[in-house]
Amino acid sequence: MAQDLIDPQVRDLLERERALLARLHKLLETAGRTDDARRVAEAAAALSEAFLVVIVGEFNAGKSSVVNALFGEKLMEEGPIPTTAKITLVRYGEERTERLISQYLLERRIPSDLLRYLTLVDTPGTNSIVAEHQRLTEDFIPRADLVLFVTSYDRPLTESEMTFLSYIRGDWGKTFVCVINKSDLARSDDDLRQVIGHVTTGIEDRFGFRPEVFPLSAALAYESKTNPSDVVRATLGPQSRFEPFERYVRERLSGPERVAIKLGGPLDAASAQLAALDAPLAEREAKLQAATEKIAALRDHLTATEGALHDSYERPLAEIDALLEDTRLRGVRFLEDAFRVSNIGLLRDKDRFKDEFQRQVVRDLDREIESRVASGVDAMQARALGLWQQALTGLKDAVPATSDAGFDRTRSFAELEREADRQLRLHDVRGEARALLEGAQQSADLTQYVGAGAIGLGVLGGVLIAATTADALGGFGLVTAGVMALGSLTFLPMQRAKAVGQLNDRMEALKKDLRVALEQQFRQQAQAVAERVGTMLAPLEAEANREKQAVEAMLAERDALRAEVTALRAEIAA
Repeated sequence: MAQDLIDPQVRDLLERERALLARLHKLLETAGRTDDARRVAEAAAALSEAFLVVIVGEFNAGKSSVVNALFGEKLMEEGPIPTTAKITLVRYGEERTERLISQYLLERRIPSDLLRYLTLVDTPGTNSIVAEHQRLTEDFIPRADLVLFVTSYDRPLTESEMTFLSYIRGDWGKTFVCVINKSDLARSDDDLRQVIGHVTTGIEDRFGFRPEVFPLSAALAYESKTNPSDVVRATLGPQSRFEPFERYVRERLSGPERVAIKLGGPLDAASAQLAALDAPLAEREAKLQAATEKIAALRDHLTATEGALHDSYERPLAEIDALLEDTRLRGVRFLEDAFRVSNIGLLRDKDRFKDEFQRQVVRDLDREIESRVASGVDAMQARALGLWQQALTGLKDAVPATSDAGFDRTRSFAELEREADRQLRLHDVRGEARALLEGAQQSADLTQYVGAGAIGLGVLGGVLIAATTADALGGFGLVTAGVMALGSLTFLPMQRAKAVGQLNDRMEALKKDLRVALEQQFRQQAQAVAERVGTMLAPLEAEANREKQAVEAMLAERDALRAEVTALRAEIAA
């Protein structure tokens, strides 16, 4: 290509093609197709090198024979068993040299005019049992400017050959030329035409293009070039049918078409690689869409089922109502018994009155209420963890694995499960219950029942004792002997009725205010728990958004590269 680069237009096309292949390389790496990305980079590097002609086919098809016939000398070993143990690069050289590039790669330099325009790659059989042979052969295909596929008249177009042609044409979009070697084995022209038709139709049906097909006999061609007898050479030359193939190779690779061929080959490869991205990107996009919808549905579900968290504290609230009602009934019984002449000593001793009220009425009210609040908090947390496990299970089914959609699913779900475990270990039911109850008591402003500073705030038993003592004994003062003497028959029933009425009123108000305050605190707690569960979805939502942006970027770049390939093709054709 060095002489061709003198033309500024060709140089511009070449640079643009290099830039396109560099972008394709990056896109393939991003899509996780690292081997294809490497081969695209090698194809880009080969743009400035000599034409690369790669000869492929099964062993014993006669690839080495075709090379020897083309050059008119024994460059390659021939035989009925696999003889090409290495991939051989045949290049131009002023002198004949040979060097081993690697264990499986050999370079030979030959002073042949044909090699001034090309580098020939002779490969082992496509059915070679050496895996490295296969890998190296596949590496040369994307860089090839022309692929010569050699099949044999007696075994044309085997299944292993078709498999390798699928790689050449399907994966890399390469146009190849078919050589049917050993055509001298045909008993008639009709037999030969049938084999030509079989090869041509088989390739056209499978790959959608009609290849150039050259039936020939490399053995006769070689003999026609090397035999010292003019008569033999003149006889065997036409019989070999080699001349059309040789003319095609020389004219195609040394004529004016060579620039278009050189620039067109990488574009074929680019088109094939872009087409190969369609299905995995579409699948990745579809899975991502399903995952995104699932995550959104789960978040909606969490929002919708926040009511389930509210349900978890309905029972403890009802139990607290029942506790307060039982306390009220005990209070009424206590006051009815206390305001009797027989209990005048109790009524005259305020401290004793408080103690008895505590023992008979209040009992363990604070502890019982705290226990009910704790059961509500615990039930709420259990519901929340149940929702979280449900969400986690749904997400595991919905979110694609890394290999499909870019998510590091194992890492993400491990982190989420660790967070759920941490929430369990750090969950202090009693501590949360106490905090919730204190918040409710402050919200209900229990000081209104007894006045600020009269009791330790937040202690329901203290509120009831102080309030009841004030109601029962306040206003009229402590019951004295003088009062009893003046109107004991009417005073005690009146005071008792007043105390009971005030207790009922106060207890009803307290029950109502405390329930409202507790509901508010529970509701806030439920919202906080729901938000905490919802927050755990944030990492997956963030990953989904990153993946969406990545897929959209890859799709946009694929479409842009496809348009650039079309534009470059048009300019090369012009």
